[in-house]
Amino acid sequence: MNPLEPIFRAWLEGHAALLVTGRSLYDLTVDGDAGKLRPLLEVLRRVCREEHGMALVTYSMATGVEWEPGLRDDNEKRRVRELLQAHNLVSVPQDENEVVRVIRGVSSLCRTSAEGARWPDGKPLRFCFLFQFGEHLTPRIATNGAQSDNQMVAVELAHITAQSLALRSSGNLVLFQGREGLVDDLVRGALRHIRLAQPLAEEKQAFLTAASALYNQAKLAPGLDAAAVVHLTSNTPNRGLESLLRASHRASRPLTAHELVAQKSSDVGELSEGTLAVLDTVDAETVELHGINAQTPLRIIERYAAGLRKADRTIPANVLLAGPPGTGKTVMGTETARRAGVSAFRQFSPKDSLVGETERKARLQQDILMDSAPNLSFVDEITESLPLERSDFDGDSGASKSVTAALLTALGNESRRGRSLLVATTNCPWRMGAAMRSRFTVIPVLHPAESDYPGILGAMVQRLNPGAAFDPKHPRVAEAARLFYAKGANPREVYAALSAAVLWDHGLGPDAILNAAEDLEAGADLVSAIYADLWAIHACRHRRFYPWSADPGHYPYPAYLREIVDPATGAVNRDALAKRIEEYQPHAKL
Repeated sequence: MNPLEPIFRAWLEGHAALLVTGRSLYDLTVDGDAGKLRPLLEVLRRVCREEHGMALVTYSMATGVEWEPGLRDDNEKRRVRELLQAHNLVSVPQDENEVVRVIRGVSSLCRTSAEGARWPDGKPLRFCFLFQFGEHLTPRIATNGAQSDNQMVAVELAHITAQSLALRSSGNLVLFQGREGLVDDLVRGALRHIRLAQPLAEEKQAFLTAASALYNQAKLAPGLDAAAVVHLTSNTPNRGLESLLRASHRASRPLTAHELVAQKSSDVGELSEGTLAVLDTVDAETVELHGINAQTPLRIIERYAAGLRKADRTIPANVLLAGPPGTGKTVMGTETARRAGVSAFRQFSPKDSLVGETERKARLQQDILMDSAPNLSFVDEITESLPLERSDFDGDSGASKSVTAALLTALGNESRRGRSLLVATTNCPWRMGAAMRSRFTVIPVLHPAESDYPGILGAMVQRLNPGAAFDPKHPRVAEAARLFYAKGANPREVYAALSAAVLWDHGLGPDAILNAAEDLEAGADLVSAIYADLWAIHACRHRRFYPWSADPGHYPYPAYLREIVDPATGAVNRDALAKRIEEYQPHAKL
């Protein structure tokens, strides 16, 4: 499909004044059957003239009024010049009143009857006026604190022109192209908004084929094929891919996956204005999670990943992995993205110090996520990253409240199910407001059971010292496992302790493992881990998500759960749970 088709469809439906955002008109695409790579602006110029009998007239403060490119001969240029000159749009003086003069001239021409306007061949002559960088011509007040008199006049003229019935009947088209949310509200409200999406897989494949023919000396690194390139670059501008292929062609060196990922990271950061980044899922492939308390959440996220691949609308839109630090929640989140095989992003707070910018960036972030569906976005330690609890505090001019409100709205959007999955982690679910927490499906990721520690030690020993002999029943290993649990050491701390043992003891035999356990001064204590466990269970609303759900009668319940969970049914006594949370709260240090 022609990437500009939404513009012309809106025009044919009777919308004569449009706000165009999203994909840059300077991005490249394959133009028609010729297979040539051209900027979207040149495609717009060609389609206007060849398919709709319109002359494209562009204006920006940098280039002024441009109208000659795309016209076929001197006769066409003379005819267009006569019409533009009649409305003072030729040789516009370059001074502080230039923008007003141009908009006033366009307004005048657009509202003039076009009955006598003909091309030299007798066909009707229409105009498409493109105002580029509309945020510079008619900026929002919030972006710079105030508008000049000329900017206010330009805003009024643009609003009047967009609302004109004469424009609609003339057959002309007026386009304001600008960055998301930065064009003046009065102008934006009068325009039909068209958001051009970044190239999806089908267009990216056609672009890759055409670009590879142009840069025929470009080659891909071993293990990288065209399908992988399309997957890695979908939903991002074509210019980045074109520059990488050109570099490979000129330098006679292979294009690598690392370069493609780096380019995509740069593109995503720029498009989202720093509110999104590409999620690196490589680490998830190298980390193996062990223990009975890790198996249930892993099974659940595997099902969600499969549902996202199939666009299954029954999977939740928002998932929260809750539990103590160091239990593998981050790895589980990235593992979900890796298994789903969809675009994956790390999501950041859109909070901004300027009034109105927080809301604008929040909308931009969500628009990009919806445009690039299917995808997964990940927020690590969401309670520390984003304001998730309503508060009367207004020390940041309402920016935190705006983020909270935007999140509540976005997370409550049911159309995201099966298309865009948010996976977040937290050690402290009590720091989320009840309204926010209710929008998440909470999966408890509990502190490892004492019986899990020998298996965890074995996996980490093999990762740090491949091929090393390991006997989980060795008395020193068993004692080390007991010590690690007693000190409240989470798997992350166990790994750090064993890493230090490799450095100092030059190996991981039973003595070194015990020395590591004895040497560790755990950063977290077991009381804090228990408190986080209890809150994770409290926030969970699905009994099947508990790690004992498959076989409640044989789960190794720790002492703090024995009076709370019924081993016959796996049901949680909520009153006893609340009482236990209250007992541990004064002693927790999370």
